[in-house]
Amino acid sequence: RGWWGISAPSVSTMGGGAGEVSFDVATFTDSCDKLFSRWNTHAEEEGWGPSDALAVISGSSQDDVITFPKSLALHAVLFQLELPDVLLVFTEKDVHMLASAKKAKIAQELADKLPESFTHRLHVLTRDKTDKDKANFDKIVEVIKGSKGGKRLGTLTKEKNAGAFAKAWQEALDASGLETADVQNGISDFLSVKSAGQLQSVKKAAEIGTTAFKKKVINKILDLVDEEDKKMSMAKLADQIEEEVTKVSKDMKLDENDVEVVLPPVVQSANGGFDLKYSAQVKEEPLHLPDQGVPAIHVASITLRYKFCSSTVARTLLFNARKDQTENYKILLAAFDLCQQTIKPGVALNKVYEVAAKHIKENKPDLLNNLHKELGWGIGYEIREKRLVLDEKNKHKFHSGQVFCLRLGLENLQSKQQAYSLLIADTLIVTEDGSEVVTTTPKKQSKVSWNVSDEQDEEQTKTEKKEKKKPSEAEIKRAMEDKFGAEKTRHLTESEETDKQKQFEERNKELALRRVEEQKKRFNKELGGTESKAMSHVSGYNGPQDFPMKASGMNLCVDDGNSTILVPINGQAVPFHVSTIKNIGIQQQGAAGTVLRVNFVSPGAGIKLSADNKTLMYLRELSFRAQESHNMMLVHKQINDMKKAFNAAEKEKQARDELVPQEALRLNPNRGPRLQTLKIYPNLQARGKKTEGDLEAHLNGFRFTVRKAAAGDVKHVDILYRNIKHAFFQLSNKASTLILLHFRLKNPIMVGKNSTKDIQFFVEWMDDGESLVDNRRKNMHDRDEFEEENRMKEMKNKLDNEFKKFCDRVQDILPPDDPNEPDGDKIWEWDVPYLDLEFQGNPKSSMVELYPTVNCIVHLATKPVCIIELDSVDLAYYERVRGGNTNFDITFVFKQFLDEESKIADCWTRITAIDMKYYDNVKEVLQKSKLVQFEGTTQVNWNLVLKDYIKNFEDISKDGGWEVIFGNDPDEEDDDDEDEDDDDFKGSGSGSGSSEEESESEYSSGEPEDSDDYSEEELSDEGMDSDEAERWADEEDDRERKERKEKEARKGGSTGKRGRDDDSDDDRPKKKSGGMGSGKKGGSLGKKR
Repeated sequence: RGWWGISAPSVSTMGGGAGEVSFDVATFTDSCDKLFSRWNTHAEEEGWGPSDALAVISGSSQDDVITFPKSLALHAVLFQLELPDVLLVFTEKDVHMLASAKKAKIAQELADKLPESFTHRLHVLTRDKTDKDKANFDKIVEVIKGSKGGKRLGTLTKEKNAGAFAKAWQEALDASGLETADVQNGISDFLSVKSAGQLQSVKKAAEIGTTAFKKKVINKILDLVDEEDKKMSMAKLADQIEEEVTKVSKDMKLDENDVEVVLPPVVQSANGGFDLKYSAQVKEEPLHLPDQGVPAIHVASITLRYKFCSSTVARTLLFNARKDQTENYKILLAAFDLCQQTIKPGVALNKVYEVAAKHIKENKPDLLNNLHKELGWGIGYEIREKRLVLDEKNKHKFHSGQVFCLRLGLENLQSKQQAYSLLIADTLIVTEDGSEVVTTTPKKQSKVSWNVSDEQDEEQTKTEKKEKKKPSEAEIKRAMEDKFGAEKTRHLTESEETDKQKQFEERNKELALRRVEEQKKRFNKELGGTESKAMSHVSGYNGPQDFPMKASGMNLCVDDGNSTILVPINGQAVPFHVSTIKNIGIQQQGAAGTVLRVNFVSPGAGIKLSADNKTLMYLRELSFRAQESHNMMLVHKQINDMKKAFNAAEKEKQARDELVPQEALRLNPNRGPRLQTLKIYPNLQARGKKTEGDLEAHLNGFRFTVRKAAAGDVKHVDILYRNIKHAFFQLSNKASTLILLHFRLKNPIMVGKNSTKDIQFFVEWMDDGESLVDNRRKNMHDRDEFEEENRMKEMKNKLDNEFKKFCDRVQDILPPDDPNEPDGDKIWEWDVPYLDLEFQGNPKSSMVELYPTVNCIVHLATKPVCIIELDSVDLAYYERVRGGNTNFDITFVFKQFLDEESKIADCWTRITAIDMKYYDNVKEVLQKSKLVQFEGTTQVNWNLVLKDYIKNFEDISKDGGWEVIFGNDPDEEDDDDEDEDDDDFKGSGSGSGSSEEESESEYSSGEPEDSDDYSEEELSDEGMDSDEAERWADEEDDRERKERKEKEARKGGSTGKRGRDDDSDDDRPKKKSGGMGSGKKGGSLGKKR
């Protein structure tokens, strides 16, 4: 019924016709028994008259007035429906009802259904408008006079009923000569104790109010705070809250007619002043939002009813609260908890006020004058029962089954000339041994307080610095300088350089010996190479009856559904599962046709023979020739696609099997730190469009929620705090258009269909196209472009500040590393790239900027990212370090190379083409990180080195580990110095111009490091014997040589200027073949002609 008038019924529907209602028999009989019992037990008390009969009349509905009359409350209890213009009379044994024809019909149906065991009969009279119910009133008066003494009638004398029907009854009552007594208090006491069904309705109403408060009040105000430029009036927000109540009831699949917002939601802030009355009006002023550290305090409440049972919830939301405001709230909250503990059956109502006043007086006496005089009241059908107000004078007692609104407020407070009020309200049910709070909206100070401004109150900031020190940018920089050293301010002298180099070598030798001891602890004597995989048994069919119809003994058949190929052998179709295929090749041989060669997995190619399959014959290769090249190429493509799809599915299955179970994300019931409109890497959407969403910090991890996710896409990604190994935060800089957060995880998680250990959230503050193209056309004197540049700077600074705030707030809520020490170190801290130590190199396939951090060397802006964890590095080796080189390489060998399950190729990584000007800085950074470092003049074949190191670990470790392989021999240093001058005159085409290079040639290679030497046996594993392999290689060489000559002829006979081997995969410049170079030491390395 909205706020007034008649609501639709919430009763059972009759089967006779749609829209017909009936009164519930059980509800009516149970309520009548309780009413008669209460009346008879307390008949002589003042609340019931005393009276010989009871008469309750309801007047006509008034749509323009909010009223909660006791007569309609009694109807709601008896009939679960409000009935206007109805007269109820309770005599000594029976109930008499006078109502209009429709209502009388429904009531008569109820009377006919009453069980014989029910001692109170229901007599129904139908109104007669011809004589204005005079005859009916006479009958009722006679019934009243026949009840008990028949002299005194209990009525609700204080209720003013509107309408002709109520007026006619009052006239008949005045003419009857009966005495009247007011029974309002007696009926109020009866209505205050709720039935089990009513208590369930109270809980449901509380659930609706709590959900709406969290979703609309808290979240909406937080959204307004986040969106600084957006404003909203308090009245508009109140309207949205009321709409949210309707939406929540729909989501809970409740009948909308059962839910009514009996009072408009209240939203108050400093702009409109504070009024803690339950009937306060909402004002049109805009909501006061925090600005530049100025506190903003909001008071909001929701009051509603479900099936005529009310619930109230109210909270105070604090933004940038000062210390005194926070202390006042804590005092109020503590008083609230004490009051809630006081509410028990048999305790006087004024005891609640006494407890609250005592607590405030003990902690802060000045607040006693600000304490609201009413600390709550009983609620039910009415939103405020006057008889059950919690003040200092009410001596009535609590009873089990009653429902109260506990409502504590401090009003007219002052903080630095800012007026504010505080309010907390909850709905409670009095139980047999205490009370139960049914509105569960958070009210702890930490759950309703937020700091959303950079500028903090001076006094609060000092207190926070004493309790917890937040790392600032200056502190981060000092920490980096402590590890990596400050920037150089002058050049070192020659003697200082010599001393520094000597200290470095001594320190490096010490680290190498220490590293050997660490290796011994990790080394497993059973290592001898990678573990070979056992042959698995797979099958695409149970038998020939499952072969596809198109399969025959004369053609190649590809069955995608069963991941199998069927090949003709001696006129029979023979199936091979795609997992048994090692690789497949195709060769066009001109007039001889096209040859398709299928190589199978077989012993000798990484397959381990078990005891039960040593006697078996293995098929290593099948070749098919056809004149029609098109069909053969189609089969080749189908098999490759099928193998690719099978491998992808197996990879996903293996990734899911290897996942480490994680605990569930515990969502923060209140909003935590949040960043909006971020993009994620790896991308979640398969269609190539970058995924946008919001990143929010919860109790034990982050949740990234996708915006506008399609039905088949991932809706959110969860990252637990304790699964994060490194957390990087990179601000905007000249080298990148991104501001980002990057997490390196301890254990991989599934993102879409792939598992990953790296996940990144970023925002682009400038489009790449704008940064590369538009900047070329900009005129620094153009006013529009100048303003645009300023806007860009402001936007970039704003984004930087938002990310900083987010990181600071996340650092505050992170759990401690040791749960037993809540004030100890956090489980991790943000790692910030140190821009002053930037150097450029090629870690993957392009030149990028690399930055040291406290724990890593990273490049995060382009994908794939590069993260080298320095703690996991066993050796750093500088390659191609010699005079004349303009750049060098650096290889990092990881500690995992000694692990039995590790692949050698994954145990090292190389960054190439680092400019020589960065050499000293990189060397110093790695020395500060306590890494063993060596250098050489050539590249090293690390696959061979690591295999040899593992194989001969015992001997190598005794001799000093890496020192014995890469360290300088003191006896040869003089010879090296003498021979150094001769290097200027050695031919650069020889490839090994010094004895030092020859000493390293055991592990050096002019070929790309990823290529391995192939033996005859390995060639034969591809399906050919040595002669065939040699013929194949000759044919390929002739063909490539011919194509190269034709290409050079088209270019006018010119050759490559870089003088490099055409077959090499190495993109670095090589020495010019022959010649004296350009006069610089080491020839013309890397110089253009």
